[in-house]
This record gives sequence, C-alpha cells and structure tokens, in this order.
Amino acid sequence: MSVGLWARGGAPGARWSAWPALLALAWAMAACSGPAAPPAVSVASRPAPATPPASIGVLAVLPLETAAGDADARLFGDGMAMQLTNALARVPGLGAISPESTFRLRGSSELNSVMGGTLGASHLLRGSLRRQDGALELQLELVQTSDGGTLWSQHYQRVERELFGLQDEVVAAVVSALHAQPAAKRGQDERPPGRSLAAYEEVLRGDALIAQGDIFSTRQAVEAYQRALAIDPAYAHAHARLAQALIQQVVRFPLDEAGVRAATEQARREAAAALKLAPDGAEAHQANAAWLGAVAGDPVAAMEEIRRALTLRPGDASLLAMLAVRQIGFGQLQDAAESLRQALRSNPLSAPTLYSLGSVYLGLADYPQAEHVLRQALELEPGLPLAQAFLAMAVFQQNRTPEAVEIARREPQALWRSYALAMAYWANAERARSDAELQVLIREHAGDAATQIAGVYAQRDDRDAMFHWLDVARQTGDPGLAEIRYMPFVSRYADDPRFIALARKLDLEPAGPK
Repeated sequence: MSVGLWARGGAPGARWSAWPALLALAWAMAACSGPAAPPAVSVASRPAPATPPASIGVLAVLPLETAAGDADARLFGDGMAMQLTNALARVPGLGAISPESTFRLRGSSELNSVMGGTLGASHLLRGSLRRQDGALELQLELVQTSDGGTLWSQHYQRVERELFGLQDEVVAAVVSALHAQPAAKRGQDERPPGRSLAAYEEVLRGDALIAQGDIFSTRQAVEAYQRALAIDPAYAHAHARLAQALIQQVVRFPLDEAGVRAATEQARREAAAALKLAPDGAEAHQANAAWLGAVAGDPVAAMEEIRRALTLRPGDASLLAMLAVRQIGFGQLQDAAESLRQALRSNPLSAPTLYSLGSVYLGLADYPQAEHVLRQALELEPGLPLAQAFLAMAVFQQNRTPEAVEIARREPQALWRSYALAMAYWANAERARSDAELQVLIREHAGDAATQIAGVYAQRDDRDAMFHWLDVARQTGDPGLAEIRYMPFVSRYADDPRFIALARKLDLEPAGPK
C-alpha cells in the first residue's frame, strides 16, 4: 500500500510499516489505483475543485471503456488514460485529476455533473478504446460538467504504429477545445527516446499493473518495465518506474534477505540511471527520492529530491504526499497537513491520502477533524490498514471510549487491532484487557512492532518502558520510528533528552528542511 522509510542503520526489508504517513504513498510507486466497483462517494464531503489561479478548468480523464473480459485491452486502455492525464496536466492553467481518483468511477452511471462534483472537475474526457489486429479505434468526448454539454468529440481509427501521433492529436484537440496554450516541450517524457512502440506499451502495461497494488501485479509490473528497458536501455522513464516498483516490492511484500538486497541494489542503479539520462525529469527525481527515503535512510536528501521534482511537476498529488511524509518525519505537522490538503485537490478520492491527513490531525490533537477525515478514508476503502485503529484513537480522545473499543475491534489486521485495543481498553478503564492486548504485541510482534509497543506505554505515561521499546525499535530497524515526532502519545515526550538523542540519530531533528 505504500512506500516506507527506513531508520538510518536499520535493515531494509525487515517489514512493511503501514504507519499512517507512509500509507500516504499508496502511490509513491503507482500513479493510480482504485476498486473496480467503487463505493458511493458523497459529493458534499469532498474537497473543493482543484482550480489554480488563472485556471481554465480542471480536467478528469475517466478510464477508457474496453471490451468486457479483455484484461490485456483494459491494461492498455488504463495506461493510455494515465498517459493522457500526464500530458494534459502539463497544459498551462489546466488542472488534472489523478487517475487514482478518476478510476474509482470506472463504469459509473452517474450524471456527468455528479461525477464532476465528486472529482472537483470542470470537464470530463471520456470514451472507449478498441484494439484488434494491429488497429486502434478510439472514441472520445470532452464534456463540460456544469451543464453536461459536449465541447468536442471525435472518432479515431489508426494503426498501432501511429499511437504516438494519435495521442498528440487528442491532446492538441482537447487543448484547442478548452482555448488553452500547448505545454512547452522539456526533456525526456514518458515515451522512449528511440520511439519504440513495444517499449512504450510495456510501460503502459507496467503502470496499469502496479496500480492494482497486489503482490502479483507488482511483480508483473517489474517484469514489464524490465522488458521495456531490454528494448530501449536509454528509456529514462522506464528506469525510474522500475526503481519505484522494486522499492514497492521490498517495502510492501515479503522477500527473503537475498531478495531484498538484490531488489534494493537494482532500485539504486535504476534511479541513478534515470537521473543520468533525464536530469530534468520529475519521474527520475521522484524515483531517487523514493530510494533515498525508503532504502538509504536519508530523509534530508529525500526531501530535497522531492522538492526538485515538484519544481518540474508542480501540484502533483503523489509528490505532495511524499513531501508530507518527510515533513511529518521532521515534526512539521502543519506543513504536512497543508501538503496533504493540496494533494487532495487533484486526488480527492485517495483513501490513503485522506487517511494520512486524518492521522496528522490526530498528531495535531484536532480529534474531531481527524475523525471526520478518517471516516472519509474508510468510506472509500473499508479495509484500509490502521484506519480503524486511528479512528478509535480519535474517538476515545473525545471521551467516547466504549465506541472507540467497538471501532478498534473492527481493525482488519491483527497487529493493528491489538495495538488499537490496548489503547482503547486503557482509555475505557479496562486495564486487564488492555494488558492482555499489550502482551499479545510483546509476545508476537516485539521484533516488528516495537514502536507501537512504545506507543502503548506512552499512553500509560510509563516513560522508561516507552524509551526501552523505542531503543528496541532502533535496534531492529523499525520504520515506524520515522513518525515519532507526531505519533500519538509518543510525541508529547519530544523535550526529553532521550527523545532528542534518538531523533538526532535518525536525522529527524526539528532543524531539518522545511
């Protein structure tokens, strides 16, 4: 679900931390995700439209309809929709909604105005794609959501070798229909420098696969990017995407020690290759930031790389979510909240981003707002790890302790359920039950959840036990340590000399970059 970050000196691959700010990167590796059958989304509860100053509008490219049951066509169509979004996002004054949000409306029968309100979009680009025997048939329609009127529509028939020209035609037509100015060309884009369609199609496939978020799709995405590079080794975008896919594989899914070493070393090489081939490419800097933060344990350098990427791709939701993770690590919670709010303007249906914002509000002790945003995240993804646990904390901090216990019991993952129940029971004055859950954590998760055990002791004001388990977390390379500056209960000890010393060892002192 996310890109983790490793404490300096820790052992990469020890475990995936589902800690809230890390989950905000539910794409730091993938540009989109979303269930095939999305739950109903409340328009009124969504952020305002992503309208930048002097904006000509906000465009949402909906997933292209493809033949039912044709998985390969759907992957190709999804990749096409992502690439059109990327190209149109570069148009001056035109905001673009992230595919992570737009893909949640796949197959929706809602009115265009309703979908526009849900996404915060003034315009929708929707259509269908047919691909057969080397031929492409693309039907597109540009709709204005305020009145449902069609501004432009076109039916294209092309042979596959004309794919790049077709994409350029579509972008030019949309730009013209919106009375916008074309984006300036700069550096290497998502296309291979050798203009190999075979390499490009592998990247489309990889992007669509990694968005699915499971271990098998991620593995297939890695293979797709590798095939693209076998065709065109100078393909910077493919190097960057492969680096990020490898990091996602390491931090999210179980690998043996040898597999972790091999994947992280290859990710380092791929990120370096991307930067060498495309030093002005946002994707290359994003890949390097992911490697620096998730593997090298250098949060300062990771933040610098994220900021470089943002100068090249301003307002990008995935980069803003990555920036928020770094800001959280440095204890810059107000800045992190603002970064996440900005990310939600172009990615309003991102459950992980909503969840991360909720957890930051929890760290800021804004419990009603934390509850509100966490419930939004759960409305989108009821099984989101740790969301119920943090919702329980927000609720018991508002003195609704019996309700908090019931919420904690709904946490789907056993580790986080015990963590939440240990705290909720304690808040509800059920000391024996709280102790029993704490002992489960110590007995079964001392090696991979020491930070959470420290958090339970922090709630109890047992300072010595808390610092003992924080030291265990440091020795075991627990990635959750990166969040100690905002972690519930732990963060209130930030003035303790032992806390300051630990933050210094982790390069998480408040004097870090802002």
